[in-house]
Amino acid sequence: MKGAQGHRKQILMDARECVPGRLTGIGRVLLGLADALSEVDWIGEIILAGASLDAVPPKLMAKGNITFSALPSSFFFSELALTRLANKSVDLLISPYPKLPLFGFNCPAAHFIHDILDLTHPAYRPRAKRYFDTWRLRKALEKADLTWYDSEWSRKETLRYTGLTGRNPKVRHLGIGANFKDRKDQDPWVTGRHALEPGYILVLGNGKPHKNLGVLLEQTSRLKRPLVLVGVSDQYRRFWISRYPESKAAWIGQVSEKDLPFILGNAFCLAQPSTAEGYGYPPLEAMAVGVPCVVSDIEVLVETTGGNALVADPQDGPSWLKAFELLEDEGVYQRQVEKGRRWVEPLLGRAGWEGHISDIMTLIGGI
Repeated sequence: MKGAQGHRKQILMDARECVPGRLTGIGRVLLGLADALSEVDWIGEIILAGASLDAVPPKLMAKGNITFSALPSSFFFSELALTRLANKSVDLLISPYPKLPLFGFNCPAAHFIHDILDLTHPAYRPRAKRYFDTWRLRKALEKADLTWYDSEWSRKETLRYTGLTGRNPKVRHLGIGANFKDRKDQDPWVTGRHALEPGYILVLGNGKPHKNLGVLLEQTSRLKRPLVLVGVSDQYRRFWISRYPESKAAWIGQVSEKDLPFILGNAFCLAQPSTAEGYGYPPLEAMAVGVPCVVSDIEVLVETTGGNALVADPQDGPSWLKAFELLEDEGVYQRQVEKGRRWVEPLLGRAGWEGHISDIMTLIGGI
């Protein structure tokens, strides 16, 4: 990819989301984009600024043009250090968050808005920090040279809440790791280690209130297949069990990125019963491994799955049972598998980030 004449570009990425043993959706975005950018010939160096080098995959750090800069663990000093790094020698600062460095920056900046649920969802609105975060969101929208939205829904929600969408807004669906492609194979070691028998209904996510796990937990006695919930923290596992003490489900905490394709590939289907999302990685990753999905009939999940998942009412448990029953028909099941694979194919691997890279090239140019 070639552009206007100039030096090879240096990009600084806020990598504080990368924490050892916990790979979030935002972390996947950060590492996926960094990997794609590392293959662009007009980029000279990518600096990942974070708290722990151990959280960055060794394969990524083995690339010759990716370096790591350690940030202090405290909020104040990490913000100050990030500002110092974002000096005039950096061609672009990329933040995977709605916010930008608290103490400013001296280079072009791009940031992501995955969602603003922490500001708008009823379960999170009472937080005192909401006012500070709203201020930072507005400042970032006013100052960023480029604002990426994961979905049109996130763009509309941000406009509704702030009256702003940014100086240069772009809606770009996110890339999916190539390691998820066609991984319907089974790994006995992985399933055995997690005590899983193939054929379960899988839910992936942190289990926060907007994940709406109750609509499935209240139906476990009627499900024909086991319900397996992966990635729910101990705090939210206790939250849901206290509300649905009679439910029967297998709870598995954080799993490695290496294990995840196999856990997905051994599922009968993936369910995402959320009442709100900004994007929704799990359904797309499931589609990539050849597993059909049932998602909440909400605007954002219909958008990001391209209408290629079965939908159910997030407030109506029996509608989920009906959707799962539909998938027991082999013909329906295979049609959903093929529709899903076709939808996610353009998003797999580095190709899934071409839109973001094109935006960067337009913003800062290439050699």
